[in-house]
Amino acid sequence: MLYPRSRVPVVRLVLAASLLSVPFISSSRTMGHASQAPIEIKVAGGWTDAVQAPAFSRLAESYNKVQSAIHVTSIKAVTDAQILTQVSAGKAADVFVNFNASDVAPWGIAGYALNLDPYIKATHYDVGQLIPAARKLSTYNGHIYAIPTLVDTTMLLYNKTLFKQAGISGPPKTIEELTADALKLTKKDSAGHITQLGFDPLLYAGDYNNTWLPAYVAMNGGQLASSDSKKITANCSQCVAALQWEVNLYKTIGATEIDRFESGAAAAEYSHSNLFLTGKVAMILDGEFYTQVATNYGPKNFQWDNAPLPYPAAHPELAGSGVVFGNPTMIIKGTKNPLAAFKVLQYMQSVQPLVGFANVVRNVPQINSALQSPNLSTDPRFRRFIKWAQGSKITVFPVLPVSAAYMNELVRYENLALHGKMTAQAALDKVTSDMQTQLDAQSNGL
Repeated sequence: MLYPRSRVPVVRLVLAASLLSVPFISSSRTMGHASQAPIEIKVAGGWTDAVQAPAFSRLAESYNKVQSAIHVTSIKAVTDAQILTQVSAGKAADVFVNFNASDVAPWGIAGYALNLDPYIKATHYDVGQLIPAARKLSTYNGHIYAIPTLVDTTMLLYNKTLFKQAGISGPPKTIEELTADALKLTKKDSAGHITQLGFDPLLYAGDYNNTWLPAYVAMNGGQLASSDSKKITANCSQCVAALQWEVNLYKTIGATEIDRFESGAAAAEYSHSNLFLTGKVAMILDGEFYTQVATNYGPKNFQWDNAPLPYPAAHPELAGSGVVFGNPTMIIKGTKNPLAAFKVLQYMQSVQPLVGFANVVRNVPQINSALQSPNLSTDPRFRRFIKWAQGSKITVFPVLPVSAAYMNELVRYENLALHGKMTAQAALDKVTSDMQTQLDAQSNGL
């Protein structure tokens, strides 16, 4: 997640098209010669703000300073929906840094994102340099369709001042402690309206496709798909336990009161009205970019810290469980020079420019050598996020042909359950049934 941006809802058609052939990559025209005009490559991304957007341009266009065969032009404020429209019109960028990891498999199947295997082989790109989670985000059915440009992870962020005032000595280690602390840190006025909220499991979920449920599932030891990617398992016992925990917290505090208290909060997240940074919410689940968000929008000397995601008290072996998501960088259908486009993508993965970009947007570098760079920010909270992202129990949202639709369904039915319209079990049974039907249809070529 690269702030401040509005994550586009993942309501997109998941196409069931067969894999398209990869453009031929070996010709003298592909890379040109010094005497010829440089190959023009356009790199698009979604950054819009006054700090990160220029940093993105520097990352992409700095390639122009180290060689002359390819000329790179960056395009800011581009969404995945716009790319799909541009592909249809034959006017899309060559390289796209996509904010929605759930697009990897659907776009690969539909041919919008090229299979990168031939270009990885042609350039001898070492995929082993990617951290495990980054490889998982990029791969579907054994093929690589993207390489992330930085990744994100989530930890528990907490207000140290509010904790001290409430007599709480440190961050919760277990889910049970998280619940107790959330209730203790919640305050209401005489009319029963919230004046301070301990924790809302849905707050600022726009930073991850409008739901943190995949993180809560991981915390409980659940999986949203089988290991062979053939079965949707949204109604696994651990998954239901995760949603039921959210439901119980909403019911105890009051769903209507939470909605009232947080009215307009999503739009104000990246501002001086941020509920966490103004001390109105004691804890949130969110990403490493908050190490910069707090500096930009929090009050001077704002006292906060980050901690591992809690685990069930009965299952201490689940400590360290969490999720990683990120920004899959793709070569887009219609590019006339896919190998040149891949060389630009490859350059964007190199240590010096990548670390410079990571320090501005405060996301986790996806390659090991960048993580070891002495030039990477030494902010202790940022370093905790970096260590967390490399943990052995860190998972990713399932990379499936129906990933985008699956995420959408989770958002929809989580909200219904939180507001008492369905039970947690019924909600996740419905998600499982609907998405299994769609996945089977994809598998059968329908």
